[in-house]
Amino acid sequence: MAKKKKFVQNDNNLAIAYYRYSSSPQNDASIEEEQELVQLYAAEHGYSIIKEYADRAVSGQDDSRPNYKLMLSEVTKLRPAVLIMRKNDRLGRDVLQLTYAKIKIREAGCSIEYVAENAPDASTSQGKFTEAVMDAFAPMWSDSSRENIERKLRHNAKNALSNGQKILGYRRAAAKRYEIDPATAPVVQRIFHDYVDGKPMRQIADELNAQGITTALDRKFTVNGLRSVLKNDRYTGVYKYANIVIPDGRY
Repeated sequence: MAKKKKFVQNDNNLAIAYYRYSSSPQNDASIEEEQELVQLYAAEHGYSIIKEYADRAVSGQDDSRPNYKLMLSEVTKLRPAVLIMRKNDRLGRDVLQLTYAKIKIREAGCSIEYVAENAPDASTSQGKFTEAVMDAFAPMWSDSSRENIERKLRHNAKNALSNGQKILGYRRAAAKRYEIDPATAPVVQRIFHDYVDGKPMRQIADELNAQGITTALDRKFTVNGLRSVLKNDRYTGVYKYANIVIPDGRY
């Protein structure tokens, strides 16, 4: 049996960083908060971050994450001394995936450090055991987190609260409730008026786009998009989320 190669850390102060958040109720601030913590950690420990990777709204169980894959492909070329993450589960939430990624990273001479938890010394038997336990818990925490998020979303929905859905003509007010947005409500009214007046939807879309007016997701209007607006029960006061429907959703 071939003797396992001993880990030798790259002799430099270079670091790479990886950030990830997985669910729609979270937002880009999750990445920015992680980034701030990691950059502070790097400065305090004398590391110079040469590249940062971030996957937004992607599950840790998905090994096709584009920047995760890019990091694994570039670590052998960059040869940093350390990969810094907020926690172990940022790298993944699947035991086999975590094992593969860590082997790939350490074979490139790159150690792994966490901001929010202690990284075990993977060169010792006790450290390997501790890391194996951490990796084994990752899927469980993923399932638990998913259940907690779904519970929170359904609680919000039953109380007609915002779950992060962007709706043209509305904005999220205090206490996560929707209210009419004076800046975009006239756009919705204009769409309905133009349609009732017999104006073709292609013309309505073209005129809105020509004036730089965008959808709730900051995209150009399309005919299908206009159909969605015209058929949206929310403009009659109905609150909808998944299979939860509240006739008087206080829009």
